[in-house]
Amino acid sequence: MSDSDLYLDYDQLSTNRDNIRAIAQLLEGPCRSMAQVNGSDMGVHRLERRMDDFGDEWEYGIGKLAEFSDAAATVLDEVLNGFREIDEELARAFPEG
Repeated sequence: MSDSDLYLDYDQLSTNRDNIRAIAQLLEGPCRSMAQVNGSDMGVHRLERRMDDFGDEWEYGIGKLAEFSDAAATVLDEVLNGFREIDEELARAFPEG
């Protein structure tokens, strides 16, 4: 750790990134399940259509949550790498003396 005024808890940021990425992976199962919702199992035509719509809407929504979670984890990777580079540059610019 350097003595600069800039401080970032790399471990905590990495943990947050990993948690967000785990959420994205966790959402893949429900997304697949919603894709398999079949309204024809309901037996009533109007209810069949609504179940199909419900499954499609939830599949889309859960898929978007997974997509956004994965994107957030990727951005946190970039933030983490950027701050590490800044920290290293600052340490080189102000050597201990």
